[in-house]
Amino acid sequence: MIRVVIILFLLINPANAKCKYYAHADVKNNQLVNKKETYTCEEKDNVFVQFLTDEKYNQALTMVFIVLLENL
Repeated sequence: MIRVVIILFLLINPANAKCKYYAHADVKNNQLVNKKETYTCEEKDNVFVQFLTDEKYNQALTMVFIVLLENL
């Protein structure tokens, strides 16, 4: 049961994103023409992806891998 809770905790990441909205349009005869909207968000990767890819977790990942191999 504890394993399931830990796995769910690692896979579920709260939505903390920095979003920006931009809109561009040309005005001709008091009407909007060529309207373009852009909505971009920058989200962090979840904890599991960060653990696998980030350099600060390099040693911890190596140790986990070694311990898993040892116990097999």
